[in-house]
Amino acid sequence: MHPKILIIEDNVDIQALLFDVLSKNYLIYKSLDGVSGINDFKSIHPDLIILDLMLPQINGESVLKIIRKQNNTPIIVLTAIQSKAKIVTLLQDGANDYLTKPFDISELEARIKVQLRNQTISPSNSLIFDDIVLNDQTHQVLVKQKPIELSKKEFHLLQIFLAHPHQVFEKSQLFQIVWHEEYFESSENTLNVHISNLRRKLLIASGKNYLISIWGIGIRLI
Repeated sequence: MHPKILIIEDNVDIQALLFDVLSKNYLIYKSLDGVSGINDFKSIHPDLIILDLMLPQINGESVLKIIRKQNNTPIIVLTAIQSKAKIVTLLQDGANDYLTKPFDISELEARIKVQLRNQTISPSNSLIFDDIVLNDQTHQVLVKQKPIELSKKEFHLLQIFLAHPHQVFEKSQLFQIVWHEEYFESSENTLNVHISNLRRKLLIASGKNYLISIWGIGIRLI
């Protein structure tokens, strides 16, 4: 049985493109506005949602919040908005991933596969990547099936990386999500200390360097 993907997008050309490419491997359902998208979500029970932000009737941000209150279905947001602050808000509101328009269809396909894989192999309260298992309910992290001790901030940082594997996060983005504060030059040292501690603990437990710094851009999990 192919996974079900609900595309909530009012641009018929983008809908047609996504349908042509994705229908080879997935069952595709389409909604043209926010109200229809919410109703279709309730009736279809999709395995993944592709959500545009600029929707008629109810915008995508409201759709995201409504759906996220009901379950943890993976949601990939498509947006023309370049604002990092807005993207941070979307992630805080429950988006699993995002792509800015215009987007590369092969990159979208890859991100869909990642989200569906995580959904398939992970219990609803856990995130799994390679030898790392994070349980949000018990606040426990296992590496190679052995627990490691993390601070609250380290745990939250790892949670973000595991929910969005291979995605590069700017330092300002991570700080605003975890600390819920504006990012200033003085904030970088605080973040660097926590990233360094998290990297070291994962390295000791696994023998692998999972957190890679991309010079001038940010940090990602590999």
